[in-house]
Amino acid sequence: MTDPRNIDAGSSIIDGRRCCVWLCLAPVDTLFFRDGKPFDPASRAASGLPTPQVLAGALRTALLRSAGMDMAQLSNCIRKGVPFANAAGQVGGSLGEQIAQARVQGPYLGRRDGKDGRDTILYPAPVTLRRVHRDKDRIVRLDPLGGGLSLPGWKPQANGMVPLWTRDRNILKPLDQAWITQKGMSAFLSGGIPSPGHLVSCDDLYGFEDRTGIAVDPGPGTAQDGMIYATRRLVLKHGVRFWARVEGSAALLDLLPKQNAPGLLPFGGERRQVTVTACDNRDGPYVACAVPPRQPDHGRCLVLVTPGLLNGWRPPGLDLVSAAVPGHVPVSGWDLARGGPKPTRFAVRAGSVYFLPPGNDRPPGHGLGHADDTLIGWGEYCEGVWYP
Repeated sequence: MTDPRNIDAGSSIIDGRRCCVWLCLAPVDTLFFRDGKPFDPASRAASGLPTPQVLAGALRTALLRSAGMDMAQLSNCIRKGVPFANAAGQVGGSLGEQIAQARVQGPYLGRRDGKDGRDTILYPAPVTLRRVHRDKDRIVRLDPLGGGLSLPGWKPQANGMVPLWTRDRNILKPLDQAWITQKGMSAFLSGGIPSPGHLVSCDDLYGFEDRTGIAVDPGPGTAQDGMIYATRRLVLKHGVRFWARVEGSAALLDLLPKQNAPGLLPFGGERRQVTVTACDNRDGPYVACAVPPRQPDHGRCLVLVTPGLLNGWRPPGLDLVSAAVPGHVPVSGWDLARGGPKPTRFAVRAGSVYFLPPGNDRPPGHGLGHADDTLIGWGEYCEGVWYP
């Protein structure tokens, strides 16, 4: 993930044809992002954090409506089996194609930096970081075991892979889903160790609020028998917002809210609203910069900052010397165009780290995974180095 502010901030032109803007999404009320679990009477649906497909779906819908697209005609095309990109082109012409080809990155959590009034992006902490058990002020990182050494009894997941290791003799503990600041992530990507002050607890960023509701019969307007339900909704702490980056044509980005004219956007379940404010690269949040290897014996590491749909744990087409993957998250949702649930898939958790061998300079592209998935933000990563 490169720093977008390194691009010409005046024009935001990437390659002469495509532009990029940052979008700040500030909740108006609590938010609700359901998982793929069934939702029955007397059950409780709990919200989590939004996934890339929730963000991309909300922005695509807003762009299509802003362009005056016939949404019923678009839905009919998709239900007949026409891919979204082709259907958008058939219904909306050139602008519809541009909306389908827009690249969306995020959603990211951002928090006010406090020095110059700009936000800094917060990332899921790399899972190769550990905290010393009896000294919470010490952080240790794991890296591939080098020097031709091996561990007795260790079996690699794939040929040629080596275990992750540290020479620290203390008892180590995982960070328990901590977040890391832009400065902390930059330190990690440079091959260093972030300080404890760069780590942020989930409790400092968001919480949850429980609510109880009833289903109402639309006829008499009375409560339906046995239709009591409970929800747990997401509440962002003061000063915490969501951020997204959109890349596309100038005509497409002109459909988004202007920098000094925020708009409202339904985001997540129950049509909960967020205010959307656009800004160019100059006013965007601080992000961690990519760090390429500087010496022949330095390896490249990739840290997932959004979940990756990889059809397993391993990115296709990459040579790996080590990997740290803590697990998967189920991904589903409701397909508004087709009028039914989306198939459940399993995404590699954000914070996973992949280590490439020294001398591997082939860039892995915009993200890890299939091009259609990375286009809407799955598998975004930060690039760094590791030392043998």
